[in-house]
Amino acid sequence: MNTTLELKFDPNTIEHLGVSLYSQLPSVLSELISNSWDADATTVKVDFLTLENRKEISIRDDGHGMTFEELNKNYLVIGRNRRLSGTPTTPKGRKPIGKKGLGKLSVFGICNSVVVRSVKFGKANQFILDLEKIKSSTHNSYHPTIIEKDIETTDPDGTQITLKDVRRKSSFNIEEMIISISKKFTVLDQFKLIFLENGSNPKQVLNEDKFKGMKSQFTWEFPSKEFGEDYSYFNSITGKIITSETPIKDTEMRGIYLASRGKIVNSASFFGLRDNDQFHNYITGYLHIDFIDDLDKDLISTDRHSLNWEYDVTKELQVYLKKVIRDIGSEWRKKRQKLKLDQIKLEKNLDIEKWQSSLPKYEKELSSQIINPILEDNNISSEGASSIIGGVIDKFNNETFKRYASDIANISRDEDIPKLLDLMNQWKSIETKQFKDLACSRVEVIKQFEEHIKNDTKEVPTLHNFLKKFSWLLDPRILEFRDEVTYSSLLKETFPNSELEEKNRRIDFLCSNALGEILYVIEIKKSKYKVDHKALEQAYEYGSFLTNKYASSTGFSKVVCFVVGGEKSDDYNFKSKERTYMNSGEVFVKTYRELLEQSKEYHKEFIDAYDMFNK
Repeated sequence: MNTTLELKFDPNTIEHLGVSLYSQLPSVLSELISNSWDADATTVKVDFLTLENRKEISIRDDGHGMTFEELNKNYLVIGRNRRLSGTPTTPKGRKPIGKKGLGKLSVFGICNSVVVRSVKFGKANQFILDLEKIKSSTHNSYHPTIIEKDIETTDPDGTQITLKDVRRKSSFNIEEMIISISKKFTVLDQFKLIFLENGSNPKQVLNEDKFKGMKSQFTWEFPSKEFGEDYSYFNSITGKIITSETPIKDTEMRGIYLASRGKIVNSASFFGLRDNDQFHNYITGYLHIDFIDDLDKDLISTDRHSLNWEYDVTKELQVYLKKVIRDIGSEWRKKRQKLKLDQIKLEKNLDIEKWQSSLPKYEKELSSQIINPILEDNNISSEGASSIIGGVIDKFNNETFKRYASDIANISRDEDIPKLLDLMNQWKSIETKQFKDLACSRVEVIKQFEEHIKNDTKEVPTLHNFLKKFSWLLDPRILEFRDEVTYSSLLKETFPNSELEEKNRRIDFLCSNALGEILYVIEIKKSKYKVDHKALEQAYEYGSFLTNKYASSTGFSKVVCFVVGGEKSDDYNFKSKERTYMNSGEVFVKTYRELLEQSKEYHKEFIDAYDMFNK
């Protein structure tokens, strides 16, 4: 009988399949929880310990445990496929999740040493695995330090794994960890998973935690014949897809997760469909594809984030999933339209369907192209929709409007149509009721702005506050306007629990255009300031931060930066960089004189009307 424990390995295996592959805490924990599931545990407790100068994590289960021989021959063998060497199911009838025998290495992605203690048949065995000693050992083998060997105990069967010297500076966020782990499993209703913090405040992790903060609207259950029966495995796919009433805030939950044997095998995805569909912000769900684990080929990546999509069987699955998402998207739009139509009819006594039914075929199709995006836009209330659609109906007998409507219907993004129609209504109202007053006031502002420039206003607050009050001087298309915002405040809006890595900087103005596609960054300098290479690079850094950390998550497709000053540097390096950034559309330098002339050009119609009025 063996009296020592031995771990055999290639040093590169520890580095590549442990330290490098598993660097995120949720991924490591999911591997250990999977082992407990495979051990038929009914309860698993994960305790996050913050000690005086270090952090530890303890994972304890009440599974069947392991003897000394089982630890040596099974647990400490890297790459052992338990499915080939054991029974197809556990004593409780569970199909094992583990397969590759690499999960034990995952712990070294986040800690330096591990203590393993297992009890079976009234005997306890305990040993330590030390990463540095493993990496420095010779002959591709390592003998763990044994603490207990077949020690008689009254402790119940089970295994406890303690991660020592966890490489983590920030504190444990238990709520975030619960949601992260919930996303990785679909069997949390079949055993108890308890998270604790320093041995107290127990919280159970549930399947539904992954959907926290969402309010579902429509649900599709699987298996389903609705999407066709041609796909050979359609009847083997179970689960559900849901759509929420509002856009899903947690971007990780947008898309469909694939799971097998109760654990994800592919992160949320749209499986190759274009990612600019508004519908994709509302759909989530989990589909179980257990048949993928029964195939001869291993098509699941080691970290279980993705399937191997290069084989015929997965390519066929991808085609089916694309069809499912497209069909659900089409049905979702119809369901949402119907809900808003009924609400408008009830609240505003406006029967849109009845009006459309009276139109000739071409006009009916055109009206649908205009009205449908308004009904689908979740940002437009039933009251707002009825107002915009009412305006469309009132104008629809006008042939000129119908020609204009045809052009609007060809806008590439459907979600832009409601905004444009609303702006049209607002603009027509201004033209007919307030054109004279608006012309007079704007021309007076332009003249006042010109006076500031002529008098060489040197104080930044004067120009800053003037442009803040009359932001249309920068660009008439700017509607939303925010003054002096910081990196940290923007980051908290979109990612409340994120930590700021960059230097916390303050942006003078943050604006958006009429259709909400472009985010403008405006940096204001003194009227005599010569914009140089440093100011140009600062603006570029602002744009990079917003593009990577804020814009994409809030719906903006582009970030454009403007630097406004008295004049431009003559330095060749500055001129070269200015051309590069201008050609890429990322950064533009404007002088106050250029702004004035630009504003006069944009408001020429107002100025002409003003001059006519004052003759």
